[in-house]
Amino acid sequence: MSNIENIPAEMKEHDIFCCWKEEMRNGKKTKVPYNARTGSRASSNDLSTFSSYEDAVKVMNDYTGIGFIVSHDICAIDLDDCVGEAGELNEIAQNVIVYFPNSYIEKSPSGSGLHIYFKVSNVDYDTDVYYINNRKLDIEVYIAGVTNHFLTLTGDVFQDGSLVDMTDTLPQFLEVFMKRPSTVRQNDLDEAVSYLSDESVIEKASKSVNRKKFKKLWSGNILSYESRSEADLALASILGFWCGRDIEQMDRLFRKSGLMRDKWDRKQSGTTYGQITLETARRNVFTTYKPYGISSARDDFSDDDLERLKNMQPFKNNHYACTDIGNSNLFADYYKSVARYIPERKKWFVYNGQAWESDTGNLKVMQFCKQLANQLMYYSLSIEDENIRKTYIDFAKKWQVRRNREIILRDAQDVHPISMTAFDTNQYLLNCKNGTLNLRTNTFHPHCSEDFITKVAGVHYDPFARCERWEQFVHEVMSGDVEKATFFQKCLGYALTGDTRYETMFILFGATTRNGKGTSMETFLKICGDYGKTSRPETIGMKINSSSSAPSEDVARLAGSRFVNISEPDKKLTLSAALLKTLTGNDTINARFLHENSFEFKPQFKLFINTNHLPHVTDLTLLTSGRVKIIPFERHFEAWEQDKHLKSTFSKAENLSGILNWAIEGYQKLQETGFDVPTSVQDATLAYHRENDKIGLFIEEQLTEDMNGEERTAALYEAYQSWCYANGYYVENARNFNSALSNAGQVVRKRPRAGGEKTTLFLGYTLKEGQEFLR
Repeated sequence: MSNIENIPAEMKEHDIFCCWKEEMRNGKKTKVPYNARTGSRASSNDLSTFSSYEDAVKVMNDYTGIGFIVSHDICAIDLDDCVGEAGELNEIAQNVIVYFPNSYIEKSPSGSGLHIYFKVSNVDYDTDVYYINNRKLDIEVYIAGVTNHFLTLTGDVFQDGSLVDMTDTLPQFLEVFMKRPSTVRQNDLDEAVSYLSDESVIEKASKSVNRKKFKKLWSGNILSYESRSEADLALASILGFWCGRDIEQMDRLFRKSGLMRDKWDRKQSGTTYGQITLETARRNVFTTYKPYGISSARDDFSDDDLERLKNMQPFKNNHYACTDIGNSNLFADYYKSVARYIPERKKWFVYNGQAWESDTGNLKVMQFCKQLANQLMYYSLSIEDENIRKTYIDFAKKWQVRRNREIILRDAQDVHPISMTAFDTNQYLLNCKNGTLNLRTNTFHPHCSEDFITKVAGVHYDPFARCERWEQFVHEVMSGDVEKATFFQKCLGYALTGDTRYETMFILFGATTRNGKGTSMETFLKICGDYGKTSRPETIGMKINSSSSAPSEDVARLAGSRFVNISEPDKKLTLSAALLKTLTGNDTINARFLHENSFEFKPQFKLFINTNHLPHVTDLTLLTSGRVKIIPFERHFEAWEQDKHLKSTFSKAENLSGILNWAIEGYQKLQETGFDVPTSVQDATLAYHRENDKIGLFIEEQLTEDMNGEERTAALYEAYQSWCYANGYYVENARNFNSALSNAGQVVRKRPRAGGEKTTLFLGYTLKEGQEFLR
């Protein structure tokens, strides 16, 4: 709580502070306020139980923390569960804080929520119109003079600012986030839907709970009414219910009743007495007859849904016969654009409006099935033929039974199955929060299920956004090396795509700490969103006794990703050259999740390792093939140079959009000029190669060039083994050792000059003095 001094100075001017403890109340943890002066409970209804800032700070160590009560025009907004583990905000929070660009915002005690502080004067807060606590969005508003409530304070700054007067802006915020749904609903006077024939109306009304009333009026009996007009309106109202407010049917039936008389057609106020009576009855009827009691069914889906079912004509189409197969065909066809079964994954994938996602436990498709069950019921009401309608209603009722829906979902799996390879195939589409960007054509279009994308970047695309602080940051961490900064920009731009043509991985290497590697990678991970993954160093390390049949979840989870970051591997990590050649190439990979079938995918990701210790390489072909690029981070930021709020600054939505544009610009530069590797990267990569060429280093340290020299390769291998043991290096087998010797010089099989049997000799070198005992 040492950060409490960060709260705005203006708050500290008032006696509005308390301390608080976390206590159990009815089995739940509750924050309880205490009077800092007396130690007794503070009451949110009694301002005198709150004290000065100084009094609260003095005793805060005896409590969980300190808090304050909304008062003196100081107000607050509480956003619950909006901060992710990596510090990223959910979409609701991002949209909320846009309204408070200069306000002081701090994290809640749990670190997962935000508190926004501001001032409002003379606010007219109508709680009948606006929520105080919108539980659907996890937003709660505390307005001085409207609510009596205390809030905790942490001083854990998320956005530095002050108590800005938001009197003019708050109404806009309330309209967007806190508006209650209208409780007054029109009775859809413009909608008249009758589900009964004239004969059925009379039949059902005669058997209803109001049958005595109806029969009397229908026969012309008006003894219970003070006037004939009152009786006319009563019968018209009953007809309005059974006829679904259909004026024509109401009029037709009234004319058949015992109340019909000449006055019905008498001209009156530009219309007729009968029309006036029917319109009055229609306005007074708020509920109408429906063959099946789901009065809210229409609210669950749109007119387009009903129209789609009408076009499919399930009650006429044999493809959708009233059988298990017909039901599964209907479900699969109806939801084909948003639900597909993946055999390799043994599960459904559903489209959520932005991207396709795994439907764990079939929860979403079961929800779809329930929706279709209700939609079929509503659709059945539109069937004009009453006998067919009754039959189809009985059929639709079967969809309401869970056992039947489970059968439907199982049978629907093989109707329109799709392979994992069908997803994320367009390597140039970047799916952002607000639409999809084609990186090659630089065009932007709305989200579309037919793109078959499973990822969403963690950023909104704004072509005009710019983050100058990021550009300054890159200049700083690249030590002003413009060529290296441009290369780094191209690397991250390349990582936005699924293109892997350059078949390379990048190691961000800095021997010192606090050099910007981690900040750059964390920020780019936030931009990538679903396209970015962190991976354990062990994923790319050499493994002992690995089984090809074991689940490869660490690799399987990388399918469709474009940016994979491995942070700070262990000093002893040795890279698996074979795996990295596969991961960085265009080879197809086979992987599987636990308890699922294996599937194949082509990697789209670019691997970035940020480390203070370069991993070991035993297979130098990984380096000679050009698959590894070392980007040196040589700048060290001293404590006085470090910006403690830099990560949170970059995390702001507008800055992420600007950094995205910077990366896109890097990809455009890559398209124009390719990967022209700067000298600093070449030198660092070459040094890395020399350091890992252990056999070459052995030759350099332990052998002397001699035109007439010759050494038995067996003796050299013994010397090499001893040298490796002494230095803690991995020992290559004799075959690889001899192959390396052949690359460095001449290896022949012949008799030594000193005599003896034929043997394999390494010519042109001799062991240095002190190594003769190994001969």
